[in-house]
Amino acid sequence: MKKILFLLTAVFYLEAFPLHAFDFGLVFSQDANISAPTSDLDKAKFDISGALMPRFTALLGETGTLHISAAVSYKAENSADTLVIPELTRTDINFNLGNVNINMGRMFYGDPLGITANGLFDGAQISFITHNGNIRIAGLYTGFLYRDRAAITMTDNELKSGKDKVDYDDFKNTYFAPSRILAALEYDHQSLAGFIGLKTSILAQFDAGDEKLNSQYLTAALSVPGKSVIFDLGGCLELIEYDNEITPALAADIGLTFILPTRLEKQIKLSGRYSSGVIEDKNENKIIGAFLPITTVPQGELVEAKFSGLSLLSLDFTGRLAKSLSAGAAFTYFIRHDKGTYVYYPVTEGDSNGFLLGAEIFGRLIWTVSTGISLNLGTGIFIPALGDAAPGADMLWRAKLNLVISIF
Repeated sequence: MKKILFLLTAVFYLEAFPLHAFDFGLVFSQDANISAPTSDLDKAKFDISGALMPRFTALLGETGTLHISAAVSYKAENSADTLVIPELTRTDINFNLGNVNINMGRMFYGDPLGITANGLFDGAQISFITHNGNIRIAGLYTGFLYRDRAAITMTDNELKSGKDKVDYDDFKNTYFAPSRILAALEYDHQSLAGFIGLKTSILAQFDAGDEKLNSQYLTAALSVPGKSVIFDLGGCLELIEYDNEITPALAADIGLTFILPTRLEKQIKLSGRYSSGVIEDKNENKIIGAFLPITTVPQGELVEAKFSGLSLLSLDFTGRLAKSLSAGAAFTYFIRHDKGTYVYYPVTEGDSNGFLLGAEIFGRLIWTVSTGISLNLGTGIFIPALGDAAPGADMLWRAKLNLVISIF
């Protein structure tokens, strides 16, 4: 019934406002991935996936804009049957009233660090624009989203169910994301004291499902740009409410970007990212909990780890090699902070007591073939032998190819 009301509301907006100018667009994306342990390439996993994404935009009077986009995606792993998934992506109405901006519908939202809540959400956001900074208030909901797009895996049950494929015979229980309500209050200033960029937010998440896991996040991020150097620093304090207990958790992000003085844009970035693991006192009482983001933003191109109980140290290079050719390369080292939060590749049950997971090396080439057509090739390897958590585990190799065709 809720989903029918949601669709009727969308139809009401379409009927209520005249469309004076409009624009269509279409994007086709095709991906091919292959990954395998380097010791046994016969065990290679191959999958192809793609999506057809139409969009429509229109002006609503003198102050409004309507944006509708959708996707029909498909995926097949090895010789498995192809699964076709329809979804409504960004679909919102925006009203620009000068110093006030109102956005309603299915919209993109991201916290100041991009690690807590980052992606599509249903709801409304009001922005107040002033000379002393901008204030935003948002109310958001996740239960109508396609679960793979929402990527909400806060509990073990959500993590397990998220691996199941969509079953059209049980569509309601296999398609939609967990039901969570978000309330956000944000403030940002582009040039505090004349040179500092500041972003802050207070975000509260309320579990509308059965597990009653609530959480609150206080986040702040600073950016100090220079002529050829940019310094970024941010942190997040989380309070986790579960089983009648409140546990604090922490996350932090720091980065130093060097812009190279070359004719074509190139840059090198040193960065560190931290999310707390479980810390207990001598009586095994939890003092600090594992940081628990709302949406899972994968860390690494091969490991694709959930940002919980992990630290990452990275060295990245990105730049244009020619007018139509760009490249990127990254070295990322992974560290876990306890033996129970991160229990995935390369560690297995019964592994050593080490905390150093190993390193990932990944490179990428992006070729803009022509206006509207681009090819993206990436390949890399994860090396557990560079750590002590599972030094004998197989190295993992992966290659990705992505083709994007855009029609505007």
